[in-house]
Amino acid sequence: MATFTPSAEQAQAIQCASDMVIVARPGSGKTSVLSCKVRNLVSGLRRHQGIIAISFTNKASDELESRCKADAFDMKSSFFGTIDDFCLREIVFPFARQLIPMPATVKTAKLRELPEAVVDSLPATPIQDGTIANTAEFMPFLQAALAQGLVPLEAVGMIACYVVEHSPACRNYLVARYCSVYIDEYQDSGYFQHQLFLKLKSLGLTAVAVGDSDQSIYGFAHKDSRHLMALTVPGSGFAYFAITTNFRSHPSINDFALRLLDPNHPIAPTSDMRVLIKTVDGDQRAIGAWLNTAIPQLMRVYQVISASRVAILCRHQHSARLIADHLGLAHYLVEESPFQTAPAAEASLFSDVLKLRFDQQLTAEALIERPGAPKLAANERRMLRRALLNCRSCLDSDLVATVLNAATGLMGQQPSAEGAMELGVVCGDPDKLRRLKSPSRDAVQIMTLHKAKGLEFDLVFHADLYDHVIPTRSYPAGSYGQVIFENEAQCLNLHYVGITRAIEACVLMTSSFRINGQGAVKNGAPSQLIGRNGANATPIVW
Repeated sequence: MATFTPSAEQAQAIQCASDMVIVARPGSGKTSVLSCKVRNLVSGLRRHQGIIAISFTNKASDELESRCKADAFDMKSSFFGTIDDFCLREIVFPFARQLIPMPATVKTAKLRELPEAVVDSLPATPIQDGTIANTAEFMPFLQAALAQGLVPLEAVGMIACYVVEHSPACRNYLVARYCSVYIDEYQDSGYFQHQLFLKLKSLGLTAVAVGDSDQSIYGFAHKDSRHLMALTVPGSGFAYFAITTNFRSHPSINDFALRLLDPNHPIAPTSDMRVLIKTVDGDQRAIGAWLNTAIPQLMRVYQVISASRVAILCRHQHSARLIADHLGLAHYLVEESPFQTAPAAEASLFSDVLKLRFDQQLTAEALIERPGAPKLAANERRMLRRALLNCRSCLDSDLVATVLNAATGLMGQQPSAEGAMELGVVCGDPDKLRRLKSPSRDAVQIMTLHKAKGLEFDLVFHADLYDHVIPTRSYPAGSYGQVIFENEAQCLNLHYVGITRAIEACVLMTSSFRINGQGAVKNGAPSQLIGRNGANATPIVW
């Protein structure tokens, strides 16, 4: 493991052995802190024991796991993954059938994919308003879905909490297997994730939550920072630690970002201001054209050695596409999955198999070991591994049949006709397939601000900073022309996240006009967040 010398704040968090909550600023080294805490604990465990490490994305989970396993460190029987992965693999799949009748083979599905008769059994209470107290209202729906071998993705947390509460075998297993639970990005926790975390704590697992309320940006998914903040108050049962120093970003970037949040945060005088601003004459297409010369020039100024360390971040995907279409430099546009109509489980599986074709770093073993995968004999595993690797080497004309064959082995049954049909469409469309390819090693990254969460780049171009875009406006009845910003706090957090992705420099981007999601040309008035609290960027005049 690379040498890590913790700061005083980091060392205090690492040494604490009790239930705790860590509020960590961007770039404050939380992954290093977590990996140190985990390795210190695991070294004293028995072979059958481990820890639970929950991250918001698979990428973040892989990074934490890699840090923890550095230098061949034995993590024993630990779990690394997302909250849904944990709930499905360790709770729902092995223990739910003890409480609710369900077939031997089950799979996940979105609400829109469930049979009409199952959906009709939903209560009047919206599923996003489900709680421990009203879970009984949802039991007819859950029983109907599970009876058909379908786990509703939107209800995974609800089912997991129900199983833990009512299955002694599940509780005994969790206590015997795991001694501690760590959850990162806790500000993005939902209700049931929070309840499960508290339940694991009550069972005797040491509970560690890490997050930052100023990086809460998923309110649209009914996730916010109130669960994190509840752990920080006196009497919560959690020791509170703050890690406040941003070791990643240039000091001028850090000061600028913190001034946005706090009008009293001091900005140190500097002759080397690294937050810049450029207003381009035109719309997003003109921004793309301007970046053709700006990116190489600023890469030289800030000694950025690879274009892959440069990112263009947008509020909306249509802006990212417009800029990408007019950027002549090598670039990679991060987009949504090309699968829209296939059942969710199949779409995810097809995507992973196709990514295996394009990325030599991925392994067949990771797919064979995915949550909910059928148990296979040694010879079956070998056959399935060969089937998956064939997807990497087969002819384009054989790709659909080869992927279907591999998916059948992974699922234990043939994919649906709808899924197979969309797979054919995706495999026949180079633009859709492109979305599943890994970025080249020297390409500018273009993505939305939400997708940039957890990432870092040497040089960031923060676009879409328009009035009506970030923040958006609402016009409730009776407001009589009053300007009301919609989700202003979330938009400010999103702006903060965008700026703090930058290490060496951040360029705020506006233009005199903008093209909206419907293709109409609008006035490009600057966002109200520009210049907030006197956080002023240095204009680029060329």
